[in-house]
Formats: sequence, C-alpha cells, structure tokens
Amino acid sequence: MDERQRLAVAALQSELTLPGLLHAATREFVEVVDGLACAISRVVGDVLIQVAEQARDGRTLVLGHGYLISDFPLTESALRQGQPKLVSLLDPDPDPRESALLGELELDSLLMIPLPGPTGPWGLAEIYVNGRRFDDDDVARAGSVAAAFGERLADLPAPASTR
Repeated sequence: MDERQRLAVAALQSELTLPGLLHAATREFVEVVDGLACAISRVVGDVLIQVAEQARDGRTLVLGHGYLISDFPLTESALRQGQPKLVSLLDPDPDPRESALLGELELDSLLMIPLPGPTGPWGLAEIYVNGRRFDDDDVARAGSVAAAFGERLADLPAPASTR
C-alpha cells in the first residue's frame, strides 16, 4: 500500500457518519488514482441512485440521478461479480451503453468499483479521468479504498428507524 492509499484508508476510518464516509470516499477515490471525478451510487433493488460526488473541476455528475442496473450490463456484471470494470472511449470498441454516458459527461474513461456491504453489494464507485485509460495500478489503489469503505460502513451505527 502506497502513501496515498494509507492516507485514504485513514481518512475513511476516521469518519463517524454515512454522509461523512460518502464525502470522504469520493474525495479519496479521486486522489488515489489522480482522477477527475467520482460518483458513488447506492444499490436499491435494481436501481443505482447517486448519493455522493466529487469533481476537481467543480462539475456536477447529476447528484440524485438513478439508473436501472439491468440497462447497463457491464455495471450489472461489476456488481454481481464484485469485480472492478473499466470502460474507455480511448479503446477501439468500448461498451456502448457506458460509452454513451461517458460522452454525455464529456469524460474519457471510467473505473467502476463495487462497494461491499454486509449482505452483498452496497453500491458502486464510478471514478473518471480524461486523456488516459485506467490501469491495473489504479484498480489496485481504488480497490484498497473500496475495501476500507466496506469495513467502515459495517462499523457505522445503523440509522434509527422512524415510525
């Protein structure tokens, strides 16, 4: 684990609330891969609902937007297998559905990292860059942040239910 990863893991471990953890995770995902932006979405049934975002250039990734998971086979595969997936418009034949979203966001490359929860995939981190593809080192660095997210999430107190 390099110094950026250690700092990212420490930042997540110090968070005491889910909103704090989400904000810290988006920031740290961007930092560890020298990314441009990150969105975290929560799995709710067959839908991904964006709940947090961070962008170095101040852009918005449409917070609160939802996607039907089954409409995006690569995303569905990442969540089902618990494995990162890469998409880049710089590749000769990128996934068409993910490519359309990248085009709308005016971004070149996407690294999808499933976020573990106590009973399966909790959500998905989507990290973006322009001008390059993600590589295996990026996947490994982001993977350590995702693991730390899952560990911290499991330790957070459950939200109080309202009746």
